[in-house]
Amino acid sequence: MAYYRGLNTRRRPPGQRSRGFTLIELVIVIILLGIMAAGIGGFVSLSTQTFVNVSERDELLASARFAVERLNREVSNAVPNSLRIMSNAVTNQQCLEFMPVIASAHYTQIPLADSPGLTMQVAPFRDNEGNFFSCSEFGICFSAITVYPLDSSEVYIDVNNAPLPTSGQTVGINSFDTPDPATGNLWTLPLKGVAAFTFNRSSPTQRAYVFDGPVAYCVDNNRLLRYQGHSASLAQSLTPPTPADLMAENLTDVVAADLPFTLLTPTLQRNALVKVKLTFERDEEQIVFDHAINLKNVR
Repeated sequence: MAYYRGLNTRRRPPGQRSRGFTLIELVIVIILLGIMAAGIGGFVSLSTQTFVNVSERDELLASARFAVERLNREVSNAVPNSLRIMSNAVTNQQCLEFMPVIASAHYTQIPLADSPGLTMQVAPFRDNEGNFFSCSEFGICFSAITVYPLDSSEVYIDVNNAPLPTSGQTVGINSFDTPDPATGNLWTLPLKGVAAFTFNRSSPTQRAYVFDGPVAYCVDNNRLLRYQGHSASLAQSLTPPTPADLMAENLTDVVAADLPFTLLTPTLQRNALVKVKLTFERDEEQIVFDHAINLKNVR
């Protein structure tokens, strides 16, 4: 008997059919897979959109917090009564301007009406970085010193261009070399001018403030901008002539009934107060920062 190796050629028993998918079954499977894919795709799309919205909200909130915190710190260090506000609801603009203190000093002698001059004696004092104050490495001063100002008009004096003031509460500091502070001697501070200068009034606490230029925070075209480096001027501008630093975006329009900045002048019962209300809006969602900055009424 001979045996042959090869393919199994056994036939299926009669009545046994081959197994597989019919066309109807394939169509049903395709429909079910399509329904599942649509559901999963919608869920993924919703999750992605939620993540994007949360990221944008966090970014907006972080930017707003940074701007408000920096504004708070700088305004808290402003020369007393140097803050002023200018608004224009037609052009959606408002500016808060102030003079940051770079140093403060106690004086023992200043030129007054009965003793005019171009020098004042002060105790050795430090700048805002903790170093003993000096004009610059070249001995040239662009700083000014003010004593007991009662209004912003007594602070915003251009002390570096002619005609130099001969009286008031603010005067420029001339170039000088400070004595060795280790000796404990008083500093003689030369003042800018071609004639004797007179302070109109003295400070009750014999305190003076040194500054070198204004800073302005302006809401313009739904943005919060910071200006620095422009000269002092009695006429406040909504667009200072210096490059602006962008602090925050997505602010709502300035309206007269709800201004971003409000200044309350000091009284006998309270210090000066700056109210800051910045409303940020993105994708029809608003974030409101309503903050009050209490200014120390140090004289």
